[in-house]
Amino acid sequence: MSLSKTQFYKNSIWTFLELTSFPILVILFTPFFISKLGIEVYGLWMLINTITQGVNLLNVGIGDSSINFISKYRTSEQIGSIQKVFRFNFSFSIGLFLLATLLGFILYQSNFISLFYKTNDYHFANNLILLACVSAGIKFIEVSVLSVFKAFERFDLNSKLSVTSKCSVVILSVVLVLLNYNLTQVLFAIILVNILNIILQIFVLHQFNKHILQWPTLFFLKERREYIKYNFWYWLQSSIALVGFLADKLAVAWFTDVKTVGYYYIASMVGTNIHNFFLAFGAFIFPRVSYQLEAKDNVKPLYYLSRASITIVGWSIIFILISSGSFIFELWLGQETYQKSIYFINLYLVFEAGMLLIIVPYYFINASHLIKLNSLFEVLIRSSHFLCMLLGYFYFGVNGILYGLIFSTFLNVPFQYYYFHKKVTFEIGSSWLLVMIPIVFLLAYLFLNLFIYKLLLAMAFIVSAKCIYFDTAKPYIKQFGFFRKIKQ
Repeated sequence: MSLSKTQFYKNSIWTFLELTSFPILVILFTPFFISKLGIEVYGLWMLINTITQGVNLLNVGIGDSSINFISKYRTSEQIGSIQKVFRFNFSFSIGLFLLATLLGFILYQSNFISLFYKTNDYHFANNLILLACVSAGIKFIEVSVLSVFKAFERFDLNSKLSVTSKCSVVILSVVLVLLNYNLTQVLFAIILVNILNIILQIFVLHQFNKHILQWPTLFFLKERREYIKYNFWYWLQSSIALVGFLADKLAVAWFTDVKTVGYYYIASMVGTNIHNFFLAFGAFIFPRVSYQLEAKDNVKPLYYLSRASITIVGWSIIFILISSGSFIFELWLGQETYQKSIYFINLYLVFEAGMLLIIVPYYFINASHLIKLNSLFEVLIRSSHFLCMLLGYFYFGVNGILYGLIFSTFLNVPFQYYYFHKKVTFEIGSSWLLVMIPIVFLLAYLFLNLFIYKLLLAMAFIVSAKCIYFDTAKPYIKQFGFFRKIKQ
């Protein structure tokens, strides 16, 4: 399986556009939504988004398993097997859409929102939950279709369709809110746009490869056990990660109110968009890792180069935001919103600096035969997040939720690196003990205000990141010949 340099550049450019366009739009229009809707309604909207993200617990790994199996079947050009993989997961995604819609009705009828939102009229909030669940269910079908392009390493097509889907929703929301439509009407319109995007994606898939697109079926395939086995482990790790991701926001809603949720969600949005940017970069290398492991190629060069790329670039962005946040975030949010959210933002950025470190090992493990290891890692880190988060709130209030997330991440990441190096790269050494050192300096930089201390800690952060990550990857730049490895 070769990838031309032209195609590689197309993949890179369009992936970059996908990773930046949607977050930029969301971040750009957040102050607009807060201004037009008010912080309480905005907080309710974000609470609804948080709850309905739980619908993704139904996702049994249809995207990751499609990428994994189709990438492997490409090595021997097994067209029939590729068709069966797509048909299985496409059929599954339609079933998941129906389940998501059913879940929406259950949440609507049970008045689930009352656990987190206190008001005299729940009709409006329950309507939002129902519509948001339907919209989330449609996304399952989108994942099953777009994952095919990723498996064929046509990230340019995937990104074009994904950008169209995501950005059309944001732009539509802005226009409707500007015209003073209420959130119920906005979410109903989003459902219609999502359906149109699915139709477009299926059409493009048919044009891309007429042999892949298959009608869904109610009958299981002969290979179902193999697919379900892999789908289950993908589902388990992603579900644990999702619960952990949602837990802090729901805890804020439980212990406080929707206004605080609104301010906290701003911090989460900033940190999560950074994380998702680099998470998608990891997905970019996922089929390549799967292919190289199947071909028994050495994956260590790719591992160290991709790890260095994510940490150095990601931490640079985070450090700039923390060091210049008083100007950047006040300009973006306005003085009042800035003052009530900046402490959340800075702590969340430190937390995400630690979470960036688990991205590359996550994809390397999923591309190997050790998928259960990721499930173990997710159980450990998310359960410790939950416990430390509750302890943090008990001792320090709502800020303590983020203290707990940071502390538990410090404990877990070195442990994960130890086992990852032992099981996947087959080398242990002592490097796993050093992985969190730069973030220690970053956290100290955040809390110490004296200029000379900040200067020294900034230098220590930069030097330690270079020594631990860049210098480790440097020998592989020439050895791996990253760009030469892509066949001319």
